[in-house]
Amino acid sequence: MDRTEETDRAALRLRTELVEGLDAAGVLPDPAWRAAFAAVPRHVFVPYFYDVSGLRISGERRREAWLRGVHSDQALVTRRQAGEPVSSSSQPSLMASMLHALEVEDGCRVLEIGTGTGYNAALLAHRLGDAAVTSVDVVPEITAIARARLAAAGYGPRVVTADGALGWPEGAPYDRIIATCRVDRVPPAWLRQSGRAGLIVAPLGHGLVRVEPEGPDRASGRFLGAAYFMPMRRPGPQPPAPSAADASGSAGRPSRLPAVAVGDVDFRFVVSVLEPDLDWRVDAAVAPRSVSVRAADGSSARRFPDGTVTEAGPRRLWSALEEYHADFEEAGRPGPERYGLTIEGEQQWLWLDSPDGPRRSLPGG
Repeated sequence: MDRTEETDRAALRLRTELVEGLDAAGVLPDPAWRAAFAAVPRHVFVPYFYDVSGLRISGERRREAWLRGVHSDQALVTRRQAGEPVSSSSQPSLMASMLHALEVEDGCRVLEIGTGTGYNAALLAHRLGDAAVTSVDVVPEITAIARARLAAAGYGPRVVTADGALGWPEGAPYDRIIATCRVDRVPPAWLRQSGRAGLIVAPLGHGLVRVEPEGPDRASGRFLGAAYFMPMRRPGPQPPAPSAADASGSAGRPSRLPAVAVGDVDFRFVVSVLEPDLDWRVDAAVAPRSVSVRAADGSSARRFPDGTVTEAGPRRLWSALEEYHADFEEAGRPGPERYGLTIEGEQQWLWLDSPDGPRRSLPGG
């Protein structure tokens, strides 16, 4: 037996164990998706990944650790740039939940935004057939590698190099659209390319939302839970991430937002939707903690250990966070599943419990 055959046999055994674990966790209730996860060889799509220290783990070096990692239920960083993660293979249980939420049927045509490794496109192609799946990614190197890996695994969906925010109008309309990258708003092009009975499943902020088109440029739906994905990349140079500043442009005042709220994942979900791409800096060594935050528009704030806060820039960023937190506390500290999204033309709203309930506009409308 050569090394490739040995690797494939070991991968099959570990893949079987992974699927059994996903099944036991209840994320593979559909036998068709269970069969897809059992058949598609994830190790072909993830020939290497990076551990938390940035060390590259591959089949050529540290083979056992690579195989174990590839067949674990965890997200794997697959691409780094300037020392920072920029692409990953998502956690299999989260992928399974998203695919189940897509509610596909035989004959459905699916557009995937964010090809990545090609693994998710292979799962879709196994379930629906190659001709039913179109996958889009903006980076030519990523799409070229994904095509090669898909072919090696025996799949041939259409893989297109294009701006994911624009979808792929040449193949529209689609019965389903699924994004495997984080967006700040649901792009209008996705609604226009959705069929009348379509569904869109996408990471929005730190949550996973499913919306149904209800007419031209209109859709509504609920968040399914928390989800953490790499942001969608756009053509051209990527904007620099905001960097937390001193926020020394105003006198200090007592903060109405406790430092501990910064670590509340449910509150951070709300903030991630209403204030996308904030840069947080938390000094965990200081009690109570020192917190700095900056938005892409240059607004910044700093909360000091004595409980005072300063703000600088074009708007009062910390004051906005205090308002969000007051609403969050009054509503009983709700999790993502109590929230929903409504889209009407250029406007998008985050609402609580019902489209007629309390709501706030998403930025950018």
